Amino acid sequence: MTTIAQHIATTTPARQYYRVKDAARVLGVPPRTLYHLVEHEQIPYRRLGTVILLPAAWVEREPTMPVKRR
Repeated sequence: MTTIAQHIATTTPARQYYRVKDAARVLGVPPRTLYHLVEHEQIPYRRLGTVILLPAAWVEREPTMPVKRR
């Protein structure tokens, strides 16, 4: 018997790229920070027309920012 998680893992392909907004959410930083790093070529990226894509391997490898307490 297979679980739902196993079924989803086998039917959905692994993500290869993140858009800047999605990567910012994963990393816990403002999108503008990632745009700035792309402008200065400090992080790996691909450009598809006007869309900037960040490799999933890089996004998932980078440590996330700690959540600020209020």
